[in-house]
Amino acid sequence: MLEKALIKELINFHNHSFTIIDKQENVIYWSDRAAEIFGMSNEYVIGKKITEVFREEHLVMLESLRENKTIVKKQHKATNNIYVDIKSMPILIDGEVEGAIVSEVNVTEQKLQKEQIETLKNKVSVLSDNMKQLKDSNFRNIIYKSSVMEHVKNQIEKAAKTNANILITGETGVGKELFAKSIHDTSAVKGEFIPINCGAIPSHLFESELFGYEKGAFTGANREGNKGKIELAEGGTLFLDEMGDMPLDMQVKFLRVLQEKQYFKLGGNKEKSADFRLVSATNRKIADLLASDDFRSDLLYRINVVNIHIPPLRERPDDIESLFFYYLYSLSEKYGTSVKYANQQLINHLKAYHWPGNVRELINVIERLVIFSNEEALNNEIFDQYLTEVGEDAKQATLPSVTEELELKDYVEKIEADYIRHVLEENGQNVERASKALGISRPTLYAKVKRFGL
Repeated sequence: MLEKALIKELINFHNHSFTIIDKQENVIYWSDRAAEIFGMSNEYVIGKKITEVFREEHLVMLESLRENKTIVKKQHKATNNIYVDIKSMPILIDGEVEGAIVSEVNVTEQKLQKEQIETLKNKVSVLSDNMKQLKDSNFRNIIYKSSVMEHVKNQIEKAAKTNANILITGETGVGKELFAKSIHDTSAVKGEFIPINCGAIPSHLFESELFGYEKGAFTGANREGNKGKIELAEGGTLFLDEMGDMPLDMQVKFLRVLQEKQYFKLGGNKEKSADFRLVSATNRKIADLLASDDFRSDLLYRINVVNIHIPPLRERPDDIESLFFYYLYSLSEKYGTSVKYANQQLINHLKAYHWPGNVRELINVIERLVIFSNEEALNNEIFDQYLTEVGEDAKQATLPSVTEELELKDYVEKIEADYIRHVLEENGQNVERASKALGISRPTLYAKVKRFGL
């Protein structure tokens, strides 16, 4: 009895926790340090199957018991939120495996600190990449890292120095108005930036909105009359968003404004001069506009002197991480929350998703992460919920995109990791069943889980 008591005291004095199971996988010893680390008492744990206490895929000691081998791992995931340095050994009596013993040191705090340091390094890298942009106030809201967006920025700088009409093309959500505003800020014009969304104005109000009206021009009009967008843009920039949705009858009238630099207010008889820089935008393809019956080709030739195309986000995955951290900071500040850090797996999933809603959709997802995440580390859970909500299969949606410049080996590894994750989930994280479904041994599966960080 004294010997057992001394052994117990020595074990509990040690910084390591100790757990012992017999050959039937029942817990026969659970040290006080183990109870402290995992928050489970001796009374609760001892006598139970170890698989009733921990998920099987986390149990290195079962591998020691079943495979008769010693295993040492650093930063092993013992539970969903506890990481340990671990050493597991079989217990041999007369050459037979009669149980297993595992010693563990809680390194959760060190791991989190390491992840925070890595995240800070990423943030510093992202901020460094954006520093040149942020120093230039004209491009402070255009966040990018890719060479294709550097080319777009160079186009904008060149075009902004001229008075040429500019047409910005790109899918919905790429941020066409931000680029239009950058053109305005970079150009020599001194007046205001006046936006108008051609698709948001009823056709019967379009003329008065664009040209303005004199007092008494129509029933319900402002008694003093009203300035139109053209007049408000005097000496500045008129930005016509969704130009392809301008009513056909208004296209003729606006074409005259561009040709003659003159126009009449609605209800007026005095011709006014028009002096503005024109920047237009559309999510329609130029070829489609030319082929359609609802847009005049002569107007298109007038507004499309310089075409600047903004590529969709899926074609520039290098920009996703920069955009993610930029909006993570700004939205955390907006909602008064601490800036969280993201694990690399989440970043990889964001970069692999095809983003049909482009930057606007990415900002929406980041906002959800900031609002709903209760953990210090942002993970895939909320993003996967979002994918389900929009009708995407999370596994398929985050397969590596063909636009990523990956070597075949890296591409295959990404697919393999996603498939293993899927099979584990389908089998309730049971490694034995999952390994059978995959047609590989348990040790091989354990090795792949460790390798891919699953």
